[in-house]
Amino acid sequence: MDVLTALNPNSQYSTPQLQGILVGWVVSDLLERRQKVSTGNGHVSEDDYTKQSIYSLLYSLYRSMGEVRSETGERYQLTFNTWGYAWPESWGPCPVPANDPQRFGRIAYTGLYANNTLKNFIAKRDGRVHIVEMGCGTGAGAHQVAKNVLPNCTYEAVDMQEAAIQTCRQRFVPELGGRLKATRGDCASLPIASNAADIIAVCETHVTEVGGQATDEDQRFFRTAYRILKPGGYLVWGNAIPDTTWQPCFDFLSSLGMRLVEQSDVTAEAVLARDLDAGRVHAYVEQCLEKFHCFRIPMLGKKKRLEAELALKNFYRNPGTRLYDDMKTRADTYKVVAFEKLVS
Repeated sequence: MDVLTALNPNSQYSTPQLQGILVGWVVSDLLERRQKVSTGNGHVSEDDYTKQSIYSLLYSLYRSMGEVRSETGERYQLTFNTWGYAWPESWGPCPVPANDPQRFGRIAYTGLYANNTLKNFIAKRDGRVHIVEMGCGTGAGAHQVAKNVLPNCTYEAVDMQEAAIQTCRQRFVPELGGRLKATRGDCASLPIASNAADIIAVCETHVTEVGGQATDEDQRFFRTAYRILKPGGYLVWGNAIPDTTWQPCFDFLSSLGMRLVEQSDVTAEAVLARDLDAGRVHAYVEQCLEKFHCFRIPMLGKKKRLEAELALKNFYRNPGTRLYDDMKTRADTYKVVAFEKLVS
């Protein structure tokens, strides 16, 4: 069982199923011709995993873990599948409590709406805007925005992972009185009406990751965003991606009829967030590894436990991992941008 490629995004795996899947992964080491996860920095080659399988594993894992302890002992359920960043001082006082274990994820979503262009656009509509998020994960960010940032908005949160959408429907949708809708779908081809959204939100979505180009998938993704967005509406986008990929994406969006109106580089704040969050990530990973019996299998378990630990920490861009180093050296940069769909 190769958990990096074999899992189905249409499925949500229970704890017993995850126990079996991970046993299969540990035992498969006997037949593995080469090690896919670096035990130096957690790096996994793009050719050795699919995002459908990785996210299927992660969202099922988050549901399975339920409440966990932060490094300070605070109880919380991990729902923000984001790196985030520390709130920039130039943006004014931070609106997210400093003791929130998932504060950097909340900041990442709150920061999409922090620039003056978006503030003015939303204020003119008394906050009554309709948002479509492409790649919402568990919907925790949708909940943060709809409850704490834009309490008069309506919001449709879309993701391809069944486990993520079920978490959103069960945990967040009931709280918001019909203002939040969770939809499972491929964000490169969505069954949402044209000109439906005032704002398209994209927060750390797993696209635009190939250096120096907007791939065919990226272009389909952006075409869908353009089609769904109303003329005069805004695409707000925050992510850490290869620095060389930003300009090709900007150029493609411009070719569609979009205009860049805001751009903030928060890479330094994103690195700081990973430094400050390292203790919580370590505590979470340790609790995950303790829960699954496969890592106690003699001989094989210890080796695969190390691979699992480093792969998870790399996914979170924890200090000492490849993805952290890529951001530290600015091979990857974290930007928050806003594009306006021009009125033809």
